[in-house]
Amino acid sequence: MSHLNKRSSFRLHLQIPLSALFKIIGIKNTAADTKHSKIMIKDISAGGIRIHTPLNLPMDMNLLLEFTFLLFHQEMKVLGIIKRKMTLETTLYEYGIEFSIADPLVEQQLIRHLIQLSTRLKDTKMLANCSFCSDEDMADILSTTYEIT
Repeated sequence: MSHLNKRSSFRLHLQIPLSALFKIIGIKNTAADTKHSKIMIKDISAGGIRIHTPLNLPMDMNLLLEFTFLLFHQEMKVLGIIKRKMTLETTLYEYGIEFSIADPLVEQQLIRHLIQLSTRLKDTKMLANCSFCSDEDMADILSTTYEIT
């Protein structure tokens, strides 16, 4: 498993966020299976993501999260843990997520996609073959209100 910190990974800041699904698959080292929720990925690297969501996730429950998003028509499914939380508005939170990618092939595939994405985003703000947020997605994500305790 790779142990990358945010300074050692190339980080791609997105003008238009990626839409992703996430769910909790572990709570305090016990398996869990929650419903999927939509989130916005604001930036991404091979080491993790910065997300925005109306979900107020607890920091003290050792949550293991599963994220699913599309890069170049390929579904990427990665696990991660919350490393940082910030309240942006009363119903909007920002989280720094550190990926936990056990398979080096998945990590290499993610890196290749991120390099390709970085190159292609120099000429445009979004690509049809990736899961960028539409205006409708953003409105849907931001209008959701609930808490997990």
